Amino acid sequence: AESLSPDAPVAPHFARLVFAEPIGKAADLAAAASTLATDLSAGLERAGRGARRLVMAFHEPAGGVHRLAAGTSRASRDPDHLARLFNNRLVDVEAEFGIEMMTLAAPVTETLDCVETELGGATPVLAGTATLVDRLSNRLGGEHVVRFAARESYLPECAVRVRSALDSHPPADAAWPAGPRPLRLLARPEAVEATAPVPDDPPVMFHWRHAVHRIIRADGPERICPEWWRTTENADGTHLRDYYRVEDTAGRRFWLYREGLYQADAAPAWFVHGIFE
Repeated sequence: AESLSPDAPVAPHFARLVFAEPIGKAADLAAAASTLATDLSAGLERAGRGARRLVMAFHEPAGGVHRLAAGTSRASRDPDHLARLFNNRLVDVEAEFGIEMMTLAAPVTETLDCVETELGGATPVLAGTATLVDRLSNRLGGEHVVRFAARESYLPECAVRVRSALDSHPPADAAWPAGPRPLRLLARPEAVEATAPVPDDPPVMFHWRHAVHRIIRADGPERICPEWWRTTENADGTHLRDYYRVEDTAGRRFWLYREGLYQADAAPAWFVHGIFE
């Protein structure tokens, strides 16, 4: 049978550098990576594109190939930034007889319009943050640097999803709640003993984690109902949540909720769900 050697698709944005003699020093590889990033960025600028994923290949004289991949959280064609994504990983390239050719490809790109900088060429704050995210993600691993995105759910503990910081931005199919939310949401709501003089009023005090908190300010309630399409156990209103933002005498602010409605034979339960910091 005849053996087949299929060709891999060529990235539309590609730069190549061939050396007269094989190189192997980290400083030489870094200089070559900078040159490749400059050439690639020029092509991206002409096309009005920015790189989201990069692949740098190192070709040995004997035919071996080493590849390093990197990603960006936002489309970018800054040559210095793209080259720095590989600088700390060049020591991983081991070639006994050196490297005779290096290539840099951008297999995944996005539209990127010209960005106006401040007078003097200062980098915008948002771009600086994206640069930091890219460097951390490619050094620590994309799964270790994450961002939070909204999820379509009424329940606060289900309204957030974790995504890799290098993933493409999710479609706008969900929006963050309009009301204020605590920066710190507990993994699970924790039960507390609360005292409220009037059924629909916020508590005047609650006992949580071996401490008594006396409330001096409160705002609410904000009623959140269970998702009726997921459960049928709320016909009597036992799983309704009335959330209150409260502040104790020490200035600490909490997000409490009362689960269920007041009934003659049973008092509703109270929980702490978050802490405002």
